[in-house]
Amino acid sequence: NAQALAKELTKAGLKLVGGGTETHLLLVDLTPFSPGLGTVAAFALDVAGIYANRNTIPNEPMSAFYPSGLRLGTPLVTTRGMKEPEMTKIAQWIAQVVKHIKNEVLPEGGKARTAFLRDFRQRAQQDPFLLQIRREVKELALTFPLFAEE
Repeated sequence: NAQALAKELTKAGLKLVGGGTETHLLLVDLTPFSPGLGTVAAFALDVAGIYANRNTIPNEPMSAFYPSGLRLGTPLVTTRGMKEPEMTKIAQWIAQVVKHIKNEVLPEGGKARTAFLRDFRQRAQQDPFLLQIRREVKELALTFPLFAEE
């Protein structure tokens, strides 16, 4: 599943550290869009119902507080029974969200960044595009229950 997700993310135009994965984890390098975009992207994905962690990348141009990467993992969706077709859809959603927020550039200076992130979080929680993806994610998740009765 992680390799399928990596392949689809790459096809969608996202850059992966190392060009792919050999484990269940992936690290997306968002510097082609904007340094420090990891924090913004992780929050936007959260609103969209997809959980990722902001993460530093090799030779991080920003700081650990405002990293430029996203760490993704596949164990939970694999446990739920999802396979390659679902990884394709999840990759499309991730790429759509990243491209949707790619122009949300962190300003210079701590106070300006704090204000920017506060404003971005408020806007993201009401963003119709992110909320539509959230509905689609929920619909998929309901077909793969975490706890199935046997």
